[in-house]
Amino acid sequence: MRNLAGISRYYSVSTRNLVGIPDELVGITEELLGINANDMIYAYGHVFIYRSQIDELLMSEYLDNNHVDTFGIFLVEKNQMCPGLYLPFLFVSSFHWGYKKFNADTKKFVSHINKESVNAANLILVPIIESSHWTLLVGNLKNKVWDFYDSLPKKTHRAILPEVISHLYEDTTTSFATDIRRWRIRRIKQVPTQKNSVDCGMYVCKYMEAVIQPEAVVWAHVKDWEDNMAKFRAEFAYAILSSTIK
Repeated sequence: MRNLAGISRYYSVSTRNLVGIPDELVGITEELLGINANDMIYAYGHVFIYRSQIDELLMSEYLDNNHVDTFGIFLVEKNQMCPGLYLPFLFVSSFHWGYKKFNADTKKFVSHINKESVNAANLILVPIIESSHWTLLVGNLKNKVWDFYDSLPKKTHRAILPEVISHLYEDTTTSFATDIRRWRIRRIKQVPTQKNSVDCGMYVCKYMEAVIQPEAVVWAHVKDWEDNMAKFRAEFAYAILSSTIK
């Protein structure tokens, strides 16, 4: 039987701590989950990618929490392997908000967020899935403001943000020097937007990758995402498959 936490050759305990993956979720067995090990492509803590989810990527279907968290984990790992590649950032698992709906213990998903990590970071990335739509909330830890990215802009998508921020604050109260619930929320305009109903997850992944670049993105100049969406999905699928090579 494979150790599910060890499928990828890259991910270490330090990476797991940086993305808030609970230790008790690492190494869950195939029998416990009731899955076929042969269908497993990638596993890391609470994140699992199966063959069908690779198909979803390549067939331009909807992305779920496992896809988006995997992309976030990859960004964290890249920044570990190449310090300075990105701005210092913290990644909050999409399961943190998702599990709240089930009254589950969600503090384990933000155990890596503390005063030390907050002081060392510039940004905090909070991907949100609500009503089958992905959006991204980015906290600027230096300027104390929230930036909101939405590939299908609607006021209803923004309505949930105070609850998301309050939930994060409740689970990380002592980590921030100020009350993050009082930070201003601004919608970032001119960002690339989707033309269909299924690409929101991939757009959130690309937003995350873009905002942590050392050079600020001029969104008005970013015009080609829709044309390159199939390529972005293929690159992500390739990254997942490559990470499993021993």
